[in-house]
Amino acid sequence: MDRKISEIPSLAAKMYSETEYKRHGNSMYEIGKESAFQSVLKTQVMWSVKMTDDNWDLDTVIIGDGSLKNIPFIKSFLIFDKDENDNFIRKIVVTKAKDGTVKEVWLAADRAFRKAKKLYGDWHYFLEIVELKNDSCRRKNGYIASFYGS
Repeated sequence: MDRKISEIPSLAAKMYSETEYKRHGNSMYEIGKESAFQSVLKTQVMWSVKMTDDNWDLDTVIIGDGSLKNIPFIKSFLIFDKDENDNFIRKIVVTKAKDGTVKEVWLAADRAFRKAKKLYGDWHYFLEIVELKNDSCRRKNGYIASFYGS
């Protein structure tokens, strides 16, 4: 006996609640947006930074108040070599972000990744955290601390 299509429950209705469906849709929208911006910027680094404003774009200021220029961007990571205490050795590469916008921070992150990959074979390219740090001993005007996942 044939059933009408309208009588077959929707697969999506069986798999997701409305809340889950909306959350999944929002996640997919963010992934698409990040992918589109990555394509425009031609970066190897994937943007996985949790944004507080859903309406962010490449001109959104995420570091400072918009007045900061030439901000040091620091990528710290471990390499496979070990020290005399059998601990993995930490390396640091530094680039600069022209300003605190998503675009310039992302480009600085990409330059740092490429430099770390070339010098040390680092493979972590998912940028997950960027944060302005002020450490008067190191950088008088602050620097961007970052965390990359793989």
